[in-house]
Amino acid sequence: MSYALEAKKRKFTRVLESLSKPLATSDGGAKPIKDPLMAARERLADATTSPSIKRVRVGEGIVDNLTTKTTVSRILRTTSSSTNLRPNFVPWDRERFLERLETFRPVTRWTSQPAPINEVEWAKRGWTCTDYMRVACVGGCGASIVVKLPEEVDDFEDLDSEKVQERKEVRQKVVEEYRKLLSDGHKETCLWRNKSCDATIHRLPITNTDTAINALRERYLKISKMRDQLPSNETIELPEQLSLEEIISQLPPNFPESEKGESSQETNTSGKEIDYRSFTFAFFGWDVVKDGSSGLLECRACFRRLGLWLYKPKEEGKEPVYDKLPVHTEHMDYCPWINGTAQSGTGTTTDKPENLLGGWQILAQGIRTKHRRRTKAATTSSESLAVDSDNLSLDSTATDEATQRAKDREWWSKLRRVREALHVKGPRKSVSGEK
Repeated sequence: MSYALEAKKRKFTRVLESLSKPLATSDGGAKPIKDPLMAARERLADATTSPSIKRVRVGEGIVDNLTTKTTVSRILRTTSSSTNLRPNFVPWDRERFLERLETFRPVTRWTSQPAPINEVEWAKRGWTCTDYMRVACVGGCGASIVVKLPEEVDDFEDLDSEKVQERKEVRQKVVEEYRKLLSDGHKETCLWRNKSCDATIHRLPITNTDTAINALRERYLKISKMRDQLPSNETIELPEQLSLEEIISQLPPNFPESEKGESSQETNTSGKEIDYRSFTFAFFGWDVVKDGSSGLLECRACFRRLGLWLYKPKEEGKEPVYDKLPVHTEHMDYCPWINGTAQSGTGTTTDKPENLLGGWQILAQGIRTKHRRRTKAATTSSESLAVDSDNLSLDSTATDEATQRAKDREWWSKLRRVREALHVKGPRKSVSGEK
């Protein structure tokens, strides 16, 4: 046996002996022998509960770096908190993207910027708004950028055309530099530097019509609870090509009570009248604010807020601040509820914007499609019942005829038997050759 192996065996034997060896007391006696495993547990417990103990002697060896109670508690706190932390680099997570986008909502922090460097582009690249016109990386690289553009050329109408054009070019160059900083502003080791969110990250989850109608139902129910704060029908403006009355007439029969899917919607009909104003706001993506503030609606895709009191007459009889509320154009320009490019997620300039549908248009198409299918299914069911009824009548007639024929055959059979019984045989004719 090798010397190294012999040495390890001796050390192991000494450790076992030290754990089971009686410990001397202050009066010269000896403590009773304990179970080795129990002794080891007690010594480890003493090491973690006594701040003054930093090392424990085991036999002839020394086990160093046993942590004190303070160190252990710090490690436990760090471990427990780190398990609750979410990863910062998740470019595929739409919820986290919307969280970053929402930080740009307060007007005290951010003002509108050109499309190449608007808040959506910063949020796609892992930036959040932390202070007035200041963005910071959520990935922990520590990068921070102050966004400041030259003033708009519209403020210099008294200047000649050359200076105006020069200022436009300068502003465009600054915008281009900030566009580069969307990625280059991160540090070299930051993952957001080389990867951003996909173009479809802002798309509304309304491709599944059942899911879209259920979400519409939830928004409607919440908004209808504050209908007394909504503007009048005359104040609300809709797109010219939309007939909201037609959309309401094509809703599932018991909208909005049912929450169990299309099957229950077809079997139960409540006949409850839909509140036009509440449905209008819900249909165009508006919802009550998360904090429950009174008189406010918000969009959960662009985080634009509507102060409903601005569109209602004041108590003193004064006119409202705004006499019209176009519910579709109050969204931010990049909102997928009205922006077909954002909803399609193509992100290309070859597609014509007029050919791409916004969120409310896709929702309207889905409601119409479900209505057509529901109507067709009902028509098909009625036709099937009619055909089954006709078949039943034909089957009944055919059965009656077959029964009559069977009775006729039985009657003729009886008649033949009677005739045979009554038939009298004549004299037997002689055959030639007989004598």
